[in-house]
Amino acid sequence: MENKIKIAYLITAYHSYDHLKKLISALTDNNVFFYIHIDKNSVMPTNLDDFNNIKFIKRHKVWWAGWSHQKAILNLMAEAFKENYNYYALISGSDYPIKKNVFLYSKLNEGGEFISIKEGFPSEMKKGWVTKFYFDLFYRRKPNKPIWIKILLRIEKNISLYFPKKNFPFQKVFFGPTWWILSHSTLGYILEFLDSHPEYERFFRNSYCSEEILIPTIIGNSDIGNLKGNLTYVDWSVDPGPAYISEKHLKIFESNFVNNELGDNESFFARKFKNDSQELLQQIDTNLRS
Repeated sequence: MENKIKIAYLITAYHSYDHLKKLISALTDNNVFFYIHIDKNSVMPTNLDDFNNIKFIKRHKVWWAGWSHQKAILNLMAEAFKENYNYYALISGSDYPIKKNVFLYSKLNEGGEFISIKEGFPSEMKKGWVTKFYFDLFYRRKPNKPIWIKILLRIEKNISLYFPKKNFPFQKVFFGPTWWILSHSTLGYILEFLDSHPEYERFFRNSYCSEEILIPTIIGNSDIGNLKGNLTYVDWSVDPGPAYISEKHLKIFESNFVNNELGDNESFFARKFKNDSQELLQQIDTNLRS
């Protein structure tokens, strides 16, 4: 099947560059291009010089669960949008395709938006992601927190207590996984919406995991339809998740239907893979993608 669809892969990465090279090699085709943001906290990869279908965008420091990751995603979207692709696929540098590329082409040829969203707050904890105040800094998972981190946490708590964010800039809130594949028209709508509604960025800049809320909320409050669910398999059975992909997942991948975080769906990507998963990738290439 000849691919007539132009795809821009938007990748956020900060490590595991051997795996990133394998990922790009697996997805490379005549009509695809890769836009990559490398966390400024990390070193730049030196093993991708052989590719002529990659553009590294301007880097900034990215902190886990902070606005900085959403900003990297928006910068990737804006850069790729200039070239007028048919679809834009947001993935991480730890993803890998678990089906032949022709599977994705057939899906995209059917049309639609491949994103999973659900209205409302999934839990009181996740409601707090929006209503509470958060600094854009990586410190919540650090054990034995030093005094300056404890002070920041106390400041956050007091701001959230005395100045809760009550005036939402949206009618309804929607949640969904970070990863999606969206059409050119939908990506353009999102970028134009954010440009004309700066209050959205002001609101979400101090939210938590905004990449799971911002774009789902924009789409959920729009007239955009034909939402078909995202195509990325993630295993959230461990805490903290997600689980690293291992051989036990291969049996799951051998069936057409895999358990997605927001329901059953056919998946093209899986995540997360470790950098030393070369043997596992070879099994996937041989048994699932050959």
